[in-house]
Amino acid sequence: KLWLRCILMTTLPSTVSSVRSFRIDKGFAEILHHEADRMGISVNAMMNSILKQYTEFTRFQSKLDMIVINRAIFKSVLKCIEENQAYNLGLEMGKELPNDIILFWKKHVSIESVIEYIEKVLCIYGRIGTYDEITESNLKIIVIRHRIGLKGSKFLLGYLQSLFKNMLELDCEIQITDHSIKIQLPALEE
Repeated sequence: KLWLRCILMTTLPSTVSSVRSFRIDKGFAEILHHEADRMGISVNAMMNSILKQYTEFTRFQSKLDMIVINRAIFKSVLKCIEENQAYNLGLEMGKELPNDIILFWKKHVSIESVIEYIEKVLCIYGRIGTYDEITESNLKIIVIRHRIGLKGSKFLLGYLQSLFKNMLELDCEIQITDHSIKIQLPALEE
């Protein structure tokens, strides 16, 4: 086996970098270098991204009993049910599942941990859609753009309504289209 020495600068939450040196298989190094070039980033930046995903999500994935599913499979399952059934399924799934995940992942439930769950677990790592947010005056507006259709929006509507109601006792305004969810929450105090 051929091994390549790699020095990695990791960014810690305190924005201090730490130098770590480790060996990786030459074949892996070539793949990482090729992918980094393709993406127009350094191997170091790519490794930081990979390590960030591992520390924020992947290390918990099996403990949270999560699986990866192809989007086409999920859309096909949604096609087999009516819109109101998709919404009701979302309501049911949003009652306890996110609470269990957030408690295991973050160790406490707060509006901040719920928003982080939506951003990271559902969108970034769960790839349900693309997350964006903005704060305007006294509102935090979250928009999730997805490719799972109207029934997917109905499912997410039920899921998010149930999540906010059951976890935070919060009735927030949620609007949907065929490909997006818009959530309006009271702005967080800085």
